[in-house]
Amino acid sequence: MMKTKRAFIGLSLAVLLVFGWIAVHAKPDLPPLDDGDLIFQTSTSSQSLAILMATASTYTHMGIIRHRAGQLVVIEAAGRVRETPLDAWIARGLFKRVAIYRDPALTPAQVETVLTSAGGLYGRPYDIFFSFENDAIYCSELPYRAYQAAGIELGRVQTVSELNMDNVAVKSLIRKRWQSHAPCKENGFGFDQCYAAILQQTLITPVSIADDKRLRLVFSNYPL
Repeated sequence: MMKTKRAFIGLSLAVLLVFGWIAVHAKPDLPPLDDGDLIFQTSTSSQSLAILMATASTYTHMGIIRHRAGQLVVIEAAGRVRETPLDAWIARGLFKRVAIYRDPALTPAQVETVLTSAGGLYGRPYDIFFSFENDAIYCSELPYRAYQAAGIELGRVQTVSELNMDNVAVKSLIRKRWQSHAPCKENGFGFDQCYAAILQQTLITPVSIADDKRLRLVFSNYPL
């Protein structure tokens, strides 16, 4: 299984690097989008490679589409939970690649609940520890909580240990951050104890949400 994941990651990166320059400056020709649609990209942030390696997916960041004053914005957890103009959000991603998924069964009332719930999180700081047990919010936690408020359980919650943790990118990221992880500080853990505790945490990943069978892919300009 691990070899399969690594092969997938390597192939995905190779395809992105070889074909990524094609139309890299072109704006994607998007179809009409609905409030509540979910948009995914490959982030160019410093932690993106670790997320890609851990999840075996090029979807390393995501947000919620919203119409605002005649324009499209993305509600996202980045720095803080905020709205970002869609064009700016797309331009920030690797090669401007995006994938957009929709729940075709989402009712107008549920859409309103999703947007209201997400709006209630505006200003929350970004959660670098990808935990449900604090007030900070990470990218895929935002739509997970917003849809949950509308009675929809998106994706599959996993323990960190279920991810592909045995790689340099992931371990390097944890080594940079573990000393500021509140549960580890409160318990006086050393690195090994803290790492073991982190492995038992639960989280929701972007690719887990994208793989939810209730969602339908409505657009993608990814090579694969």
